[in-house]
Amino acid sequence: MDFDVFSYTFMFIVGYLAGIVNTLAGGASIFTLSTLLFFNLPVTLANGTNRLGILVQNFTGSYTSYKGGKLNFRKSLRFIIPSLLGAVIGARLAVKINEEMLEIVVGVLMLGVLILMMLNPKRKYKVGSQEKKMNKWLNFAIFFAIGFYGGFVQAGIGLIILVALFKGANYGLIRGNAVKMLIIFLYTIPVFLIFVYNDQVHWPYAILLAVGQLAGTLFTDKYLVQHPRV
Repeated sequence: MDFDVFSYTFMFIVGYLAGIVNTLAGGASIFTLSTLLFFNLPVTLANGTNRLGILVQNFTGSYTSYKGGKLNFRKSLRFIIPSLLGAVIGARLAVKINEEMLEIVVGVLMLGVLILMMLNPKRKYKVGSQEKKMNKWLNFAIFFAIGFYGGFVQAGIGLIILVALFKGANYGLIRGNAVKMLIIFLYTIPVFLIFVYNDQVHWPYAILLAVGQLAGTLFTDKYLVQHPRV
């Protein structure tokens, strides 16, 4: 499919909607990745192309949350460090795996994410007023696995992180979203560089999705930062 006015517009709109959905909860990467595959990108190239918008969106969301007093960087380090380590390993595997095998794995994972989204796992957890801490080794293992998945394919990672933060740390939706965006932003930096180094980024598509996601995130963050819940 040629890169024409339709594809420019379509990519921007998908990116904009993804920015809104990912800032509010997560899971929109499944739609951006599906869009890239629809435009006939090989799955390896689509996987890397999807990362620029993720990087831009989560930087914007994290910065806005920090300025709005919704984000504590130091308290988030116990989630960030294992996620970062796992993501680098996951991305290195993603750029080296056989394309046919990656297509099968991505298809299965995307189906699993769709089922998770339909189940709406956030409803299962009641958030209390006090933060809690899980065992540090369990915390490391969970967020290392989360990072590995995020580095490998990303789709649906926001929902998975939110469930882990709700259940493991008793975070509310607004604070959980802020920490989620910070985790994803920081691990996406080395992950994106890995895909760039391996020439697995379609830059025109990546830029259009990123601009759309930036616009969607800025629009949604105005609501989240002013929301009274924490």
